[in-house]
Amino acid sequence: MKEQEPAGGKGENRAAPAFKVTDRRHFTVDGERRSGEPDEAEHRPPPPPPPEDPPRPEARAGFEHRSLDEPSDVDFTMLINAMAQPALLFLGEIPHPGSGQATVDPEKAKLQIDMLELLHVKCRGNLSRQEETLLEQVLYQLRMLYVARAGLGG
Repeated sequence: MKEQEPAGGKGENRAAPAFKVTDRRHFTVDGERRSGEPDEAEHRPPPPPPPEDPPRPEARAGFEHRSLDEPSDVDFTMLINAMAQPALLFLGEIPHPGSGQATVDPEKAKLQIDMLELLHVKCRGNLSRQEETLLEQVLYQLRMLYVARAGLGG
């Protein structure tokens, strides 16, 4: 029986390795700096450029500083409507904008209704009479639609 030679044995030509390994560590195993290594000062990155001048007032002319007490184009009514729309979508009252089909997903609708309820609880005492009434009416209507769509109405 003839023994098999391992790969790279006598019968094969050994080619030179296709890559070269270079040790680029800066220190020896003993922790001493290797000879020919440059000092740390030579390896430091250049300092960052100085900060640019602050924007000129005319560059910020389109943005006005407002306090939270000043009225703006966005109000609480818009927030209520923005939070109620997904609930209406998931209750099948509004067609899906992508498909045009009405879809009913009671779990997602309930999540939206619960978020509006949380807003109602957290804002209690801080809303105007109109805002309070609107939020209560929207919550009532959404709850009634939810009961009807989810089949919980008896």
